[in-house]
Amino acid sequence: MPVDFFTPTELSRHHRAWYSRPWVYLPLVVALVVLLAGLLAFLPLAAYLRHQAAALDLTHLEKMESASVIVDRNNKIFGQIYVENRETVPYDQLPANLVNAIIAIEDNKFYQHHGYDLLGIVRAALKNLVAGHVRQGASTITQQLARNSFELKGKTFRRKLLEMFVARRIEDNFSKQKIMELYLNRIYFGGGLYGAEAAARGYFDKPAREMTLAESATLAGLVKSPNKLSPWSDREASREARNLVLNRMLALGFINEGQYQQAQAAELVAGNRQNARGQNYAIDYIRQQVIAAVGWDRAMSDGFRIHTTIDAGMQAAAEKSLRAQLDAAEETPGYNHQTYAQYTALMRDRRDSKDNSKAPPPPEYLQGAVIALENKSGGILALVGGRDFEHNEYNRALQARRPPGTAMLPFVYAAAFSKGLFPGSLVEDSALDNRTVMIGGTTGILGEWGPENAENRYEGQITAREALAKSKNGAAVRIGT
Repeated sequence: MPVDFFTPTELSRHHRAWYSRPWVYLPLVVALVVLLAGLLAFLPLAAYLRHQAAALDLTHLEKMESASVIVDRNNKIFGQIYVENRETVPYDQLPANLVNAIIAIEDNKFYQHHGYDLLGIVRAALKNLVAGHVRQGASTITQQLARNSFELKGKTFRRKLLEMFVARRIEDNFSKQKIMELYLNRIYFGGGLYGAEAAARGYFDKPAREMTLAESATLAGLVKSPNKLSPWSDREASREARNLVLNRMLALGFINEGQYQQAQAAELVAGNRQNARGQNYAIDYIRQQVIAAVGWDRAMSDGFRIHTTIDAGMQAAAEKSLRAQLDAAEETPGYNHQTYAQYTALMRDRRDSKDNSKAPPPPEYLQGAVIALENKSGGILALVGGRDFEHNEYNRALQARRPPGTAMLPFVYAAAFSKGLFPGSLVEDSALDNRTVMIGGTTGILGEWGPENAENRYEGQITAREALAKSKNGAAVRIGT
């Protein structure tokens, strides 16, 4: 029978082209609508954030709190005053290895991008999506500088977009070299150390420009998680982070195979954390004097270089000697008071248990003080106010006002000798009524200025030399008056 080719048949219905079916285009239409709506919402937000970024004062990038540096009489740094332990340095004082290490681990397209890396952002987003959590960041060095300089906190799309606009402004106004200088002077390296110079001095006891390749890689490895990866917190984790940086530097051609092997084999050596903090009685006294002179804000952030009469070598020797002498005294048989070692163990246990519910007990171990003066100028060469500043900040050398006792006798005799008295001159050693010298009032008992102990015997006429050697109080009072 004849067939009507215009009448749909069962066969034609089943073989209809997919693109001729209306429902196929529905997801595409929905996607376009959503995209258009997102674009309409994004454009005003982008314009607002761009305006907000343009309103920021870029001079703030260079306004960093810098530690005031304390130097001794030989111009050697032995302490700092700071809120943030930072010492800013120019780009030419930063080692090339550190710059390359930072680029290798943080932003290997630093010299190619103009503030942000869109491909890097997409790549990081895909990796994080596949992993189901944040595994890789996409912030460039410039974005990190923007975030840390202008307190752009929070993990939101709005904050990230603002950060990108600010980074673009920074790139438009500063050279790559200046951006790297600002970045390395600002970022936190853990352990209370801000900026590469303070970190180099704190961890390695040297200026940044003298760091080795291994040390530069160690600092670069800390940036991701400063406190967690600090060699003071976890030496093994810090070493692994350093080696990862070295591996990236090798892959990017910053170092050769020989340099890589040598740096990777180097032992990770970091200085003592307490020494890095550099707080002791002498520094605390200087700090108080500086604050009194220029005010708290300037002392903490203006980066003064403070010249003192302290001799750093003598200061260290005085601290060591005082500790050794008092340690020996506490080891005397029959000594039944708290010792320095016992109190240190007590504080360590409190720290390990993280018990901050109440203030720690004050130390009751044996204390002492040392002060050394330069006779010619009166300048302080060494000042030690106790055994441990961290345990107790009370400065016994300056704040513990106690009668000097017979420690004054050498000064009395020295003054008398300068006035013409000779060591062989005869002086009178006998009981003395304090009413004759009008010290301590007009009343008193006979002999108050006489013997120091019950075994003392008055010897009458004796030489000044002998009176000084035997600490004769009666003779000393007569000489002094």
